[in-house]
Amino acid sequence: MYDVALEHPTYGYRRLHRQLVHLYGQAAPGRHAVRHQLNEQHLTPVQPKKTRRPSPPILAVPLWPEGRRVQIDATRLSLPDGIAWVYVVLDVISRAVLHIEAVRQLSASSAVTALRQGVEVLRQVGSAEPVVVMSDGGSDFTSLIFGQACQELGCWVRAKVSQPGGMGILERVNRTLKYEWIFREDIGSIAELREQCGRFREWYNRHRMHSALGYTYPWDKLLSSAKSLFAA
Repeated sequence: MYDVALEHPTYGYRRLHRQLVHLYGQAAPGRHAVRHQLNEQHLTPVQPKKTRRPSPPILAVPLWPEGRRVQIDATRLSLPDGIAWVYVVLDVISRAVLHIEAVRQLSASSAVTALRQGVEVLRQVGSAEPVVVMSDGGSDFTSLIFGQACQELGCWVRAKVSQPGGMGILERVNRTLKYEWIFREDIGSIAELREQCGRFREWYNRHRMHSALGYTYPWDKLLSSAKSLFAA
């Protein structure tokens, strides 16, 4: 076994055991014996260290760039037909849900698609100013393609839930989505979830008064803020 281990220095004990079985058949030692001998003879291969990409820094509120702040986040839901994630894109100044989309799994491409469709709503109502995209440090939001999309639209900022004006705003929308809407419905599939998400967006924007807006509707605030900026 010693010679075989030297010939294959990168083999772990399982792979080395398979090689020994191939060479010697039933006369080969068992897997645990192979592991024990590798440890005794100091032939266990060194595992390469995993390198982690450094996390983007969290900017303090005074350092946030100027522009129209748009937040994006994903919330997890467990359905009878499997796990689903709901991406929500929110305009901070109006509290309007710009886009909401249910997907099977988190991905950078899904995050980019949701963000672009949300910003397109801003453009359609007349807001042409640069966008400051705010999110947490999830892998879908710190990916290269999401960063490129944010650069095309404006810029990206990583924010915390506890910061004033930070991701706590969108976390509250996620709670409303779950506890005032989704959990009250008998949703059995992702197709039904997508239908309910569309209904939630309509209800939240046009039929639910928001206390942070002086008990007006988010969609009315969105239209008025876009018109005032366009006029200026």
